[in-house]
Amino acid sequence: MRGRGGTILQPGVRLLERADDFPPDGPILLITDGECDVLRIRREHAFLIPQGAALPFRPRGPVFHLK
Repeated sequence: MRGRGGTILQPGVRLLERADDFPPDGPILLITDGECDVLRIRREHAFLIPQGAALPFRPRGPVFHLK
């Protein structure tokens, strides 16, 4: 993954949380380079980020690193 920074993910998260065609108990996997907005996610979720990267907030869900 190669990021350019500054991705705003919250609108996408909100869209999934409110979508009629997305299971209400379906988990969300966020794939990011770590250069993103502070997120508020109500349902089960996890992050996939590059090895050595960090999120700009303390995540509540698990964080997996990709080489």
